[in-house]
Amino acid sequence: MKNQTPDNNFITSDFYTACLLLANDYHLVGINKTDSRRFRFIFTDEPDRVQIVAGYFDGLTSVNTRKFVNAIKELKSLMYNDAIS
Repeated sequence: MKNQTPDNNFITSDFYTACLLLANDYHLVGINKTDSRRFRFIFTDEPDRVQIVAGYFDGLTSVNTRKFVNAIKELKSLMYNDAIS
């Protein structure tokens, strides 16, 4: 996930990574829907993002379960409507 942009945003196409960031109160800037087979989630980058994402892939991250489930629901909703693009 080498997806840092020059405008200090982080982009990921991994749905559950996006959910993790949203559950950790990262600001979702938008969703790039130009490729209908792969959405790209754009977040404002934060200094601790690398540790959070690495911890997720290493199985070492803990997250509030309710916030994670709510993030899943919110992202799915946003993916399939035009509220954010």
